[in-house]
Amino acid sequence: MSLRKVLIMSLSLIIVFVLNFPNASFAEEDADSVLIVYSNTKEDELKDVRILETLVGQFKDDYRVIEDEDIAQVDLSEYEYVIYLGAGEKVLSENLLEAFKDYKGPFYAINHNAEQFKEKMPWLNINGEALVNKVEVPDNNEQNLAEDRIVYDVTGNGASVSLVGNKVNDSGLVPLLLNVDNVYYFAGQNLYNPFGEIITQSFINFFGEERKGITKYLRLEDVHPMVDPGLLMDQAKYLKEMNIPYMVAVIPEYTNKGKKVHLADSPKLVKTLKYMQDNGASIVMHGYKHQYRSSETGEGFEFWDAENDRPIYQPSDEKAKQRSDFTTDAEYEAFVAEGEEYERAYIENAIESGIEELVAHDLYPVAFEAPHYAISQQGYKIVSEHFSSYVGQLQLTDLTWQEEYVPLYESRPEFLHGMTLYPETLGYIEQGDGKAIQKMQDKIEIRSKYNQSYLSAFYHPYLGIGGLKEVVTNLNEVDGTWLDLKQRDNLVQVNDIRISTGGGEYHVEKPFLASDYERNLFIKKTVIWVMPVLLLVLTVAIFLIRKRRKKSLVQVGSAS
Repeated sequence: MSLRKVLIMSLSLIIVFVLNFPNASFAEEDADSVLIVYSNTKEDELKDVRILETLVGQFKDDYRVIEDEDIAQVDLSEYEYVIYLGAGEKVLSENLLEAFKDYKGPFYAINHNAEQFKEKMPWLNINGEALVNKVEVPDNNEQNLAEDRIVYDVTGNGASVSLVGNKVNDSGLVPLLLNVDNVYYFAGQNLYNPFGEIITQSFINFFGEERKGITKYLRLEDVHPMVDPGLLMDQAKYLKEMNIPYMVAVIPEYTNKGKKVHLADSPKLVKTLKYMQDNGASIVMHGYKHQYRSSETGEGFEFWDAENDRPIYQPSDEKAKQRSDFTTDAEYEAFVAEGEEYERAYIENAIESGIEELVAHDLYPVAFEAPHYAISQQGYKIVSEHFSSYVGQLQLTDLTWQEEYVPLYESRPEFLHGMTLYPETLGYIEQGDGKAIQKMQDKIEIRSKYNQSYLSAFYHPYLGIGGLKEVVTNLNEVDGTWLDLKQRDNLVQVNDIRISTGGGEYHVEKPFLASDYERNLFIKKTVIWVMPVLLLVLTVAIFLIRKRRKKSLVQVGSAS
């Protein structure tokens, strides 16, 4: 072999080695800055883990979550921040306690097991438990709790206290949030709001973040092919006049008692939706038909079997199989595995059908919202493969759809697999509830006192424009920025369709006819437009032929 060939081969090997060798600077850029360590003893306690992910995701999306038993697999010195969540009571390992003791960065402990951190938090004393019915945040607000909360009755020798709770029966106050030199402890025994909101407030200082202020959004909900386009147009024109960007949650198919109506069957609604899209609205795909079993679109669930409170494991017309239908755990687990495959295909089909139908009408969804906010953990993974943005509230576990949570601010929790959550925090105006506006106003008053918060609500168009004006008036009384979702970077993709937004512009990539639905729609439109033209041409042709024949007969008669 010649020297030249040897040099070329050697150089090639060096290049391959360098390209494949782990790059130190790249690893540092991609390294997680936050480590979340949790202890739990049962599946139900994972809901607090997911709430904590959501709280951290408001500030950081470069974090890692591990169980306490895996502490030996990480080097805490590589992380800027460490957060410990005692989701369940247990005796912690010496390795964990030693690692926490030696960690020098900002440290935040929550809930159970903090009494074992004697060297990390020597100032903390836990004196049993207490019940509180009110919390007081200095220089912020005071909130009555919807129900009594269990907290640890703590004292902190020399610690700063930024939250206190009122014990029931006015038996005194108890510190709930303490810190000494960037070491924090929160004494609440769950993270549901307002506790999660209060932790969010404390994270601003913990992470050294700037306060982001208030963001507002409004969503017109449950717009399906049977909605009155006139009512909707009135509200669209009002929101345009008010210069308010908003979202409209669209359900492409209406179903009820075997009747199916698609957007193609409601051209006036499509025209209205296009007007909205061109004048301030961002389209949110609100499921495909907002219905699973026999309920009417807009009433039923779609991605959760509410009757059995579990994921969609079977077709809606089949009798739901229960654990009691199987003789062994192995048989039931095999059924669940098969059910998860069914669920994946079911959700994929709904997303594909919904995006294709909307795009066929030149309507471009930029985010997804599950009906009733109910969907499994696998469901989030599937949705994330098609949407980069998610709107609403979050279901925390597959044990029940009723364990939902919403943070104060937009977030990217790990279990959303890269999607950004745009939270809905204020609820809606319920028909027939004379106190609905006041209830929303009370929530606005509480949440507007936080340093960063979403004030976000949804409204059903069938209630008319009067209620909408009241909601807008209440939101406009608070200083803040209206969210225009299409100004954000969004990505939606399915098959050959790709929709992206940025700076208020839509970028759509698709074939001429991207789906069977669009092909059939094109044929239908072609027939509608071509048939009158053909009839006109045929009529003119017949007229000319008859005229020519008549002229010929006259000429023959004259010749005779």
